[in-house]
Amino acid sequence: MPEKSQVLIVDDDPEVLKTLQLWLKNEGFKVFTAANKKQAEEIVKTENIAVCLVDLHLKHEDGLLISAALKSLDELLRIIILTGYPTYESAIDAIKTGLFDYLSKSTDNDAILRKINSAVEERDRELAIKQDCDKNKISIVLIGHHLLFKEGLENFLKENMEYCLLQTYHAIDYVKKSDFNLDPALLLICASCNQMFLENPENIFTNLKIIFPNAKMVLINCDYNDDKKRELIRCGAKGFLPANTGKANLKKALNCILEGQIWISRELSHQLLSELLEDSNPEIVYRKPLSTFGLTNREIEILQALASGLSNFAISEKLFLSEKTVKTHAHHIFKKMLVKTRTQAVMKAMEFHII
Repeated sequence: MPEKSQVLIVDDDPEVLKTLQLWLKNEGFKVFTAANKKQAEEIVKTENIAVCLVDLHLKHEDGLLISAALKSLDELLRIIILTGYPTYESAIDAIKTGLFDYLSKSTDNDAILRKINSAVEERDRELAIKQDCDKNKISIVLIGHHLLFKEGLENFLKENMEYCLLQTYHAIDYVKKSDFNLDPALLLICASCNQMFLENPENIFTNLKIIFPNAKMVLINCDYNDDKKRELIRCGAKGFLPANTGKANLKKALNCILEGQIWISRELSHQLLSELLEDSNPEIVYRKPLSTFGLTNREIEILQALASGLSNFAISEKLFLSEKTVKTHAHHIFKKMLVKTRTQAVMKAMEFHII
């Protein structure tokens, strides 16, 4: 049985709300009601509303301003303005705002119902087209309203057609559980727009993982210190990008994250590796390797040096080799172990008791 389309009615007249709710419910819709902007926003944040019927003139609020606010929460939302006093000027204002339609409350029910069904069909059509177009692309969901980054991301997407923007949310609390069907590859979370939510990120990240289980979470517009980054990595963050990240670095970072790497500084990477080794090996106990992957003694020696967080240059100094030779050995190690980064190599070496 197909899911019922959800409709929201915004009007401060209880009799109007009750009448429209009963009628549309009998027509097969799931109906929500709100008497003001605040109530309407809460419903749109939490429910998958297809169409909003908004009264043009509430006693203390402007229906067009309410409509604009709701539209900013969900760009696919279709809004129909209803008014008991239609005028040419207000109709033009509604059209300029990008609303779906403008109807008089005296319009007969059949005509209103046709408009609602038409709005639902248009929304479903746009959603289907968007999802079909995005199937072969790397999909992104952005959580944040930082204007400069949004503009920068739009320019990035124009130059990198393999990426696409599925959805934008004003902040983390605007994400709805019903959005699990978006299934993005990347979740870009603006730190400055979500500062209050990221103070205690564990529960927030857990909820985001439930809604977007396959998405890799990346913090953007952030200037966190290493302690905060460690906390966020433990919660599931895969990278951190400062506010001044250029398009070239953005692409490099996203590609690395999609390949399974973590985009952090070399210094923090070395710290995390050292902590991992300390946590997993408080006492050095020899265990026979499960597999050496055909590594030579020299390659195992270099692998141990990598695990200590030494740079290629530092390893060359320690082992009296040229830096080029160290790089060659590292390349052979990665190839034999079927990994792409030193972090992955060290993790695998620990798993198989090589180091």
